[in-house]
Amino acid sequence: MGDQKIMSRKTLYGTAAASVVLAAASLIYSPSSAQNVKQSNDTAAVVEAANWAGHVTITVDADAKTFRFQSNGIPDHGFAEQYLIPSDPNDQPFADKPLEFFDVQNSADYFKETEIDATITTQPVYSDTSTNTSLGRIGVALSGAQIFNDYENPDRSVVAIDDQVVHDHVAFLDNCNGHTLVDGTNYHYHGIPVCIAEAAAQAGQHSRMIGVLADGFPVYGNNDVGGIVVVNDDLDACSGHSGPTPEFPEGIYHYHLTADEAPYMIDCYHGEVDVAANNGPGGGGAAPDFAAVADQLGITEAELVGALGDTRPPDFAAAAQALGVSEGDLRAAMPAPGQ
Repeated sequence: MGDQKIMSRKTLYGTAAASVVLAAASLIYSPSSAQNVKQSNDTAAVVEAANWAGHVTITVDADAKTFRFQSNGIPDHGFAEQYLIPSDPNDQPFADKPLEFFDVQNSADYFKETEIDATITTQPVYSDTSTNTSLGRIGVALSGAQIFNDYENPDRSVVAIDDQVVHDHVAFLDNCNGHTLVDGTNYHYHGIPVCIAEAAAQAGQHSRMIGVLADGFPVYGNNDVGGIVVVNDDLDACSGHSGPTPEFPEGIYHYHLTADEAPYMIDCYHGEVDVAANNGPGGGGAAPDFAAVADQLGITEAELVGALGDTRPPDFAAAAQALGVSEGDLRAAMPAPGQ
């Protein structure tokens, strides 16, 4: 990373000039009016024509109505020379930790290729009910890297961008709002992928597509029609809305990553999604080894899975009570997310 300056995530793209544009543009367009725009949810042509990185392979299956994303997981943009890697990823948050808590790793030596192989629908279906995103991969980016949600832990109490830490010009997150897992694999973003968004940005226009979420709907930076800077209050609970985009001029439901406050990423899917199929091995979000956790706690795997339930994040306090163990022991036995 050398002497490069870490960007302020709170003010990214949020300039005074943008506020003037917002005031003027609101006279002719507002996010709520976009709900009436005609929508086409066939994304195949857009996905196939998108500006994917050279090492990304996109295979559209017209019969299955899906596309397959294959990548080595390394982004095609530049990244920091060095990163702060927490020596104990369970000891969160990180922002208050001294330099001695971290290992300073050179990215040239530390970064490892990760086989990313995800199949995503090209016929996304909007759902009135939402599904929480989980730790690990929630989408894929044009750069060949992965999109994660905001959080560093299963109970969503630690937001990665708000937990940013810098020591001697070396940071936890790089200028693109990304980093790897603690083992150097699975480079991913926890905020607007600035290195993608800025390269494709056109003044006074809607952001260009920067990726696709696991439910098949496209993902954008924080500029709406007319270059309006959108904030969380402009969007639904999943950080999305319906309206025209450069790739879908007739309108489509789509997500915006934001920079004003958490959530900066996507807390939930508003499309039908098979989470297990898109968050598996290679995504940094593979399921924990429940058998090993159960053995450590002296219970059966079935008891553990039943107590944790299907809710994400799980209610650790309730699960611990049902299992007859302490909440601290349960959390300690669960593997660290390593984000």
